Amino acid sequence: MLKINRKLSVMISIVLTGMMLAGAVALAFFMPAFIEYLIKLPDLSGARLELVPAQRVIVYVTAYIELALTAGGLGMLFALLLLVRQGKVFTRAAVELIRYISWCLIFMGFIMMILAFCTPIAIVTGAVVLFVGLAIRVVKNVIEEAVYIKEENDLTV
Repeated sequence: MLKINRKLSVMISIVLTGMMLAGAVALAFFMPAFIEYLIKLPDLSGARLELVPAQRVIVYVTAYIELALTAGGLGMLFALLLLVRQGKVFTRAAVELIRYISWCLIFMGFIMMILAFCTPIAIVTGAVVLFVGLAIRVVKNVIEEAVYIKEENDLTV
């Protein structure tokens, strides 16, 4: 299996996160066209999504909120990766960034569930995003405990 050294792996993650953040910012300018494209896509049975005007408003509002949360989460992920590159993993700052990233994902999952009024697949997508947010929250709790142990050890030396 391909093994990449730590520094290169972190740098690749930073570059990919930066690219995704730039993509999210660019998407903001093309969001109406992108939403219309997605609405017009047929599902596996060939049916297209028919939305009443109120549902269209819900789709647009939730899409922009999701995009804002995505951009915010990616910005925090970028900052976290910079801390990792500096070797400051087990710090309160890293824990805070992980906390905020998990909340972004949890909010995104709940907001995605709102789209269930427009398309049933949103329930599944929202549940997956909620699960990832919960998993990140558990990782945050583990790292927070490690920070506590590290601080206790630093005080005893």
